[in-house]
Order: sequence, then C-alpha cells, then structure tokens
Amino acid sequence: MARRPAQRLPAEETPPEDRRQRASDAEREDVAALLARAMVAGRLTPAEYSERAAVAQGARHRDELDGLLADLPGAVLHSSHGSDVLGLEAGLGGSISRRGLWRVPPTVRVHSWVGSVLLDFSEAECATSVVAVELATGMCSPTVVLPGDATADVDDMRISAGSVRDETVHRLERGSLHVSVRGRHAFGDVVLRHPVRGRWERLRALPQTAPRALAHRVAERRPGRPAHDEGPPGGRAER
Repeated sequence: MARRPAQRLPAEETPPEDRRQRASDAEREDVAALLARAMVAGRLTPAEYSERAAVAQGARHRDELDGLLADLPGAVLHSSHGSDVLGLEAGLGGSISRRGLWRVPPTVRVHSWVGSVLLDFSEAECATSVVAVELATGMCSPTVVLPGDATADVDDMRISAGSVRDETVHRLERGSLHVSVRGRHAFGDVVLRHPVRGRWERLRALPQTAPRALAHRVAERRPGRPAHDEGPPGGRAER
C-alpha cells in the first residue's frame, strides 16, 4: 500500500528558507506526470493521486516535490537547475569515463555515439541519495557500476536493438544510493553491475566446502594412483 505524502516538517526541522531550492513550473509538471504514471501502474489510488497532485501544484520548494515521490520506485524529480546537472558528451567515437572519487549531482546526462561509456559510482561522492542517469547513446554498451549496497532501476529506459543486462543485487527497499537509469539507447546493451572483485576476494567468497573439495581433487592426482582413475586422453575407456 502506498504511503501518504509526508507532512511538512516542524519548524525546528525545516531547513532555513535561504537554503531551500525553489521549485519551477517544469518541475511541478514533471512530478504531476510521474504521479499519473504511478496511478496507472497501480502504485497510487485515484484518491492518493488527486491529493498528491494538488500538493505538487502548490509546492514552492523542491524538497516538497521530492517527498511526494519518495515511495515510488523509479520516480525521480528532473532538475532544471544547471548546478544540479552534469552533462557528459563525447564526439563520434569518443569515450566517457568517470571513476574513482568524483562528485555526482542529482542528474547526470550522457550523450555518446560509437564510443565507450563508463559511470562508476563505487567511490563517488553523491550530492543526493537518488541519482538520475539520462542516456542519449548508441552503438556502444554504457556501463553503470554501483556500490554493493546500492540499487537501480531502468523503468524509464527505452532500448532499440539491444537489451539491459542488470547484474546488480535486487532488494525490496532502495539502497543507500539509488540510480535511476532512463532515456534512449540504440544498438548495444546497457550494463548495470557491481564492482569486479579481485582474485583474493573471489576466493574468500567461495563456499566453506570449496577448500576440502580442492584438497580431494589434489589427492586423487597424487603419484602412485592408477592411471585409469582419470581415464586416458580423449575420454575413451581402455580395453
């Protein structure tokens, strides 16, 4: 059951007026459209939609709009503030790569054609707990790397001649970081994954029975055992 909109914070918890970002008409309309989509999907009842839509129309600040979408998967407020958007664009055949420590605003817009795209959030410093990645890409395989406790969705992603390869861990609740991948992509896969672990970490992640199984295999190959235990080359039995 969808939660009701959060009430206004008490005066002592409300951020100072000069620190709150004003909402624009475009952002209010964006939230209204997301609420309507949630109602069609069955996440909101008509009554809940009407109540939230009325609040969105009268909202003055962006944090009020964010509160209306907090419990709706994949619903992220688009930003109209230039400082809240990072535009990454590569020429034909160029590459885009962000890894290590980099600062991530609420929205990352990527434009690339016939070039590699890598967005690694595993060590990134994100301004918000929800980040929207808007793709306008083609003839490549954009890759989004998420920390182990992060989640993602591709509810608003449209792909032509390709697919989404989501290798992340799925959870019922949003992770400490949630990345909403949306936009358009053509001719290639969109890849979502967690960081690739090193060899030692992969060995530590093996089941507890793995060392004993390995020791048993070594013992079977020790000198002195009959050669027919493993069979002759080519898999043919000796007569």
